[in-house]
Amino acid sequence: MNAPWWSSLVRWLERPPARPPFDDLQPTVEWQVAGRCNYDCTYCIQSPARRVGAPEEGTARAIVAGLAALPGVWEIKMSGGEPFAFAGFSRWIIPDLIEKTSHNISFLTNFSAPLHILERVCELTGERLRITSASLHLEHTDPSAFLEKAAAYREARARHNPRSSFVVNAVLVPGRLEALGPVKEAVEAAGFCFFPQWMKVGAGLYPYSARELAQIRALTGDARDPAEVNRAPSYQGVWCEAGAWYFVVDQRGDAWSCRTAKRNAEPGDPAHLGNLADGTFRRRLQGAPCPFDICPCTVPANRGVIRHGGRFDEL
Repeated sequence: MNAPWWSSLVRWLERPPARPPFDDLQPTVEWQVAGRCNYDCTYCIQSPARRVGAPEEGTARAIVAGLAALPGVWEIKMSGGEPFAFAGFSRWIIPDLIEKTSHNISFLTNFSAPLHILERVCELTGERLRITSASLHLEHTDPSAFLEKAAAYREARARHNPRSSFVVNAVLVPGRLEALGPVKEAVEAAGFCFFPQWMKVGAGLYPYSARELAQIRALTGDARDPAEVNRAPSYQGVWCEAGAWYFVVDQRGDAWSCRTAKRNAEPGDPAHLGNLADGTFRRRLQGAPCPFDICPCTVPANRGVIRHGGRFDEL
């Protein structure tokens, strides 16, 4: 039996829109390319059981094909684990994204990759490289060597990616806060942005002591702008376009409306958007008020996905 005449109209009406509803909204995907990480930080919010694995080449190429089907130009922000911790990232994932999509590219990396690989990625991405977020982990990294590599990487970006930016992230780790003062000064003296991040544990924030909060104020002042500091605030009840114009993808292709949804969702939860690798991925038709009491990542706030305001505890 032929489908009724109106069924095609229903399918058309159920298609997500091709353009964001707000001019200042930058559509963004956070692709957690691999679970594997070459570091084992004591304060990592990801459990050791999750810091494993990398995608098969066929799966990664299928994810790229799914990303290529997104309307318009998105920012594909790639993280892990550590994206550079497996060779396929620079060998075939980046080239495939450049060849098969029109999207821009950003990285969140511990910046441990050899300089020649970082320079090669600069060459591959060209004008489409947007942001390199380099995490400085004092448990594994010497700040002087880190900044020396960052200066060389800046020269490579000046040649190949002059419109790109670079930011140095650092977790506000209890017991190491005093050491961050000189690090912040060195980073800024070298001409780089220093971006402190409040430490997350489980489903919330680390309960800093009064002394630790005073040390944090000395580092961050009263900054609450998500472009300056990650305090992991609550946007509960605030309109958010996550699931429609922002989503998170893991190494298997499973997609979730946001990071908190991925961490908290039960099987069958509507926050699961399907899988980009097997063709079941579906974006939401529109956003909704945020249901969560923490937003651990500043990407949604800084890309216009979260539409206004936000509640901050007085810390």
